[in-house]
Amino acid sequence: MSVKNVRDASELRPLYERARCVFLDCDGVIFDSNGFKIEGMRRALSAFDAAQLDAMEEFWRANGGVSRYEKFRHFFTRIAPEADVAEAVRSAAVRFGAFSRSAYTEHTPVPEALELACHAGAERCYVVSGADEAELVSVFAEKGISHLFSGVYGSPRPKLELVRTELERVGAQPSEALLIGDGAGDHRVATTLGMQFVYLAQFSEWRGARERLSTSPGVIWADSWRDLRAALLG
Repeated sequence: MSVKNVRDASELRPLYERARCVFLDCDGVIFDSNGFKIEGMRRALSAFDAAQLDAMEEFWRANGGVSRYEKFRHFFTRIAPEADVAEAVRSAAVRFGAFSRSAYTEHTPVPEALELACHAGAERCYVVSGADEAELVSVFAEKGISHLFSGVYGSPRPKLELVRTELERVGAQPSEALLIGDGAGDHRVATTLGMQFVYLAQFSEWRGARERLSTSPGVIWADSWRDLRAALLG
């Protein structure tokens, strides 16, 4: 089994200390927000039947870190096909976004995530999310935490593009970066680019993560922010 527990990953702290880029996912990492995102999806698609919503929830949970636009596109092409997919996606995303933006106001950022960002320094810390970028920029400004990050990036640009663009801008190699995430989409980005992936299980809704990650080399598993903080900051 290639997954290594963060408590046994002695190579992680030196990598973190020399990393030029530390990328953090938002939902399930900086905010414990995966639950209300599922609720928002179900509300946005409330006109559809229970079986279709259950199928969408299964897909949603299995694709953490992927943008709402891609997820809704899957729904309207595979689960409940629509003639005008683009308009169906747009309308669902608007409904979802209104609920999501309101729900963020009732949630506070995870303290350990902010502590890590403070310790790492804004010059090398970035948010890369599947959530809507304009929404996140507004939320981070409202919470007074924008200054902790060099950039707060999200959809509709794919996460792979966001991370690759930032690495190129900084002039950093993938070996000089790490990505902390909780979803399959985060893992795909890290694997594609050859970056260190740290899987944070605490708030994750990725069912079958252990089985999926067990065949992927170089994954470091953290059960909680407490464990991850201890490994990175001591």
